[in-house]
Amino acid sequence: MRRRTAAVFLVRRARGGGLDQAAQFLGINPENKRMGYTQLLNRRLRTSGKARDFEQALDAITAELLAGPVIDYQHRREALATWTLEPETWQHMLTRLSDLTSHRKPISDDRRRLAVSAYIWTRVTEGEPDFAPCPPHIAPDPALRAVWTRERHNVFHWLRTTAHQPYYDALKPLLEDHAEHLAKEIDRR
Repeated sequence: MRRRTAAVFLVRRARGGGLDQAAQFLGINPENKRMGYTQLLNRRLRTSGKARDFEQALDAITAELLAGPVIDYQHRREALATWTLEPETWQHMLTRLSDLTSHRKPISDDRRRLAVSAYIWTRVTEGEPDFAPCPPHIAPDPALRAVWTRERHNVFHWLRTTAHQPYYDALKPLLEDHAEHLAKEIDRR
């Protein structure tokens, strides 16, 4: 929560505008929340005596961001709002993991492909997994959405802890490469 709040403050500093606009730019929906956690962070900074340090850090990061090329993450999120990894691309990735997938039980409903789509979304948009859009064809169905959420959580867990999972250890660089390629394509457009 503090990291999200700090990001909102940083975006507000770099782009101007209010906290709500900064949150929306980051893909955080402030409606009905009124950014109450920003007050918590402000209070914590004041009571700890770190408010000035925090402001100086924001100034330094803002200067660094404005000095380099600007990536339009909002454009990336909009471009990927209804995107999922293409089935053919997913199958191609799986063929590159053939030795590791032969013993794995296939998952029905294409759940793993949709879950890794969320992972790629986070890499391209620098967003958080909880903000990854649910694939549009399953979003209206609460049961399918719950399965997707659970599978997404599992995939993210295994991709973070690849040391004991050869399958995810081999899959992760393929997903990273695809995310990098996709980001370049979106930015080029």
